[in-house]
Amino acid sequence: MADLEFHIYKVPSEFGEWLAAFEREELIFLGSYNAGKKRVEGDLAEFFKTHYAFKVGPFVPAKWSERSFWTQKHRIKLQGTEFQMKVWLELLKIPAGKTITYSELAKKLRRPSAVRAVASAVGKNPISYWIPCHRVVGKN
Repeated sequence: MADLEFHIYKVPSEFGEWLAAFEREELIFLGSYNAGKKRVEGDLAEFFKTHYAFKVGPFVPAKWSERSFWTQKHRIKLQGTEFQMKVWLELLKIPAGKTITYSELAKKLRRPSAVRAVASAVGKNPISYWIPCHRVVGKN
């Protein structure tokens, strides 16, 4: 088995800064600093603990200095349960500018009573910009 190699970057955007983590060349995590530095870095630490079984200590992300992060294509490595993967793949089908409710999403997955599980999976989306969890809203 090859050694694990991770790269962590702070990426600017017109919507604020983002924290991006790559395993080698594959994007494994993308979170917005708009949620707060402690929150997004804690989410990344929890992601590493869950999927790689190690603890991340304090870190300073490098500044993204390559071509535009937002216009270049990144290989994505999704990691989660089978149910989470189904939810995240369904999120990719929501057209730009459109929204659906958690209930509607649960129905699309043929699990209409699993609204809370769907909401939990949406909330654990590790690539929150390209997998558009922001298109799922509450009923009200």
